[in-house]
Amino acid sequence: MDQEEMPVAKYTVQLYYHPLKKDGQIRIEIPHPVQMASGVLIKNGQNHFLLTCKHVFDNISPQDIIILTEEGFAVRLPRDVHFIDKNSNSIDLTLIRLSGARVMELKSRYSFLPGKCLGFNHKFDEELWYMLYGFINKKTTRKSKEFQVESFGYLTNTRKYKKIEKIGFCYDNNITLEYNRRKQGYFENDRSSFGFKELKGWSGGGIWCSVEGKKKNTYNYFLVGIMIEERIERGFVVGNKIDLIENALRSHYRCGQNIQLLLKELHSLNR
Repeated sequence: MDQEEMPVAKYTVQLYYHPLKKDGQIRIEIPHPVQMASGVLIKNGQNHFLLTCKHVFDNISPQDIIILTEEGFAVRLPRDVHFIDKNSNSIDLTLIRLSGARVMELKSRYSFLPGKCLGFNHKFDEELWYMLYGFINKKTTRKSKEFQVESFGYLTNTRKYKKIEKIGFCYDNNITLEYNRRKQGYFENDRSSFGFKELKGWSGGGIWCSVEGKKKNTYNYFLVGIMIEERIERGFVVGNKIDLIENALRSHYRCGQNIQLLLKELHSLNR
């Protein structure tokens, strides 16, 4: 489906590895960014964030990662990132606060999902339809200096896996959704196709729930989770629930509010 027809497309970004190296006193960018993962842009109060997976930053600096905007322009991630429960194996989330010029540049191409569209306290139900949406690395190709980017969205249902703890996850933090390569479809019709065997790059993409429930034709979605791993051989995709970032968002938002109150108090004292 054309990205222009998907409301969630404007909140979804592809992350590229494009490190900087030092050559004496000159910093030279290594040519040709390499696609690596997906992410979702969200907003809480007046604060802006990128939400993606923790494992994206294994052995690399956050500043090695960029988001492409228009041709020849990109936003490089800041140095500081916040891992949601850094020591948990079942939680694979990173929240990155963005500000200033980074936000302005990203808004030239994307949007930030309003806080009211974050599906906190969502009850996952096998009767509801969910959409997995992000970028698969092999679907992004490069011609000359331009990337041909194709996103991938997949409507599905939840699927319980009895031995979830044995593979390092738990249903307090995680959600499993069915992924069947032989039952790929298109949003416009019921024609089936043979799906992707390789899903690298999809991690960090959103898990969205239709506001209207089990209606495939409804494209109004709440963000209820983030994809973190796939288990194609067992027929499902693993995600983290969006509730896991709620406390981190609140702490950032309170900080912002306190600064504003302090500025008002200082202003009143100087009058």
